[in-house]
Formats: sequence, C-alpha cells, structure tokens
Amino acid sequence: MSGPESRVLTLPNALTCARLLAVPVVLALIAAGSEAWAAALFVAAALTDFLDGRLARRRGGAGESRLGALLDPLADRLMISGVAVVLAVKGLLPTFLVALLVGRDALALVGGILFRGKVRVNSVGKAATALLMVAATVEIFRPGVLGEILFYAGIGLSLVAGLLYARSAQNSIR
Repeated sequence: MSGPESRVLTLPNALTCARLLAVPVVLALIAAGSEAWAAALFVAAALTDFLDGRLARRRGGAGESRLGALLDPLADRLMISGVAVVLAVKGLLPTFLVALLVGRDALALVGGILFRGKVRVNSVGKAATALLMVAATVEIFRPGVLGEILFYAGIGLSLVAGLLYARSAQNSIR
C-alpha cells in the first residue's frame, strides 16, 4: 500500500484537519454571540473545503487519499450539522429542519463508510453542500428569512442527493 491513495501527510488532508479543528471554535463563537468571527471562520473553513477538493483531484485524482476520502465528508457534515444545531438552540432555525438535516447527514456518513469507493459524490450533493454553507453563513451573520429559505432549499437538494446516493448504492449491490 504505497500508492497516492495511502498517503496521509498531504496538503488536502492538512486543510481538512484544519476544518475539523475549526468546527468547535465556530460553534463556540456562535453560541457566545460572536457572529462576525463565527461567520468569518465558517467562510474560511468552507473555502478550505473547496480548495482541498481541488487539490486532491488535481492530475486525475493522484492527490486523493483514503484518509481524505473519510475525513472530508466528516468535516463537512460536522460543520454544517453542528452550526445548524447551535442555530436551532438559539431559536434561529426550526428544530424539525435541523433534525432532518442531522439525520440525513448521519445516513450519508454511514453510507459513505459502507459503500466507500462504490458510490461517487454527485453534483446535486455538491450543490447541496455549497448551498447549505451559504445558508449557514447568512444565518450566522444576518439571521432571518433569507437564511432560513436557503436552508430549506439546501436541505431539499440534500434530500434529492440522498435519494440519488441510495439508488447508486442499490445499484452497486446488484
């Protein structure tokens, strides 16, 4: 196991680890009422998500690693779901909406582990993650109707992506 996929010390993995470390800081900042700092760190984390993905796929995927394939979706799900939970606790998002998101994210993480390598990320899932990141940023910095509408749209896309992943997983079993 000496190919690129077995490497641990890569720039994309370092960016993903930084994003994971940012999760509790962002959540604490939101809880403490430091919305501007929370939004700034959240945006920086979202940018590392975009950057680590680009770097990992550069040159036909030669930079991807097994560790990155596990940690990247974990970092995304923890950040987005964590922010949504804190926003719900603060009364800025409906609890049922957040429960739906957290449940979908948990299923996505379990499915990703069970079907690793057999189910590829789809464009709807990427769009849902991007929209949820925008929604979270808006809702952190300027809570209101726009952020909530964006969350509803992001969760809708996320559910569509989940159905597409389920179909792909089903096809991989056959």
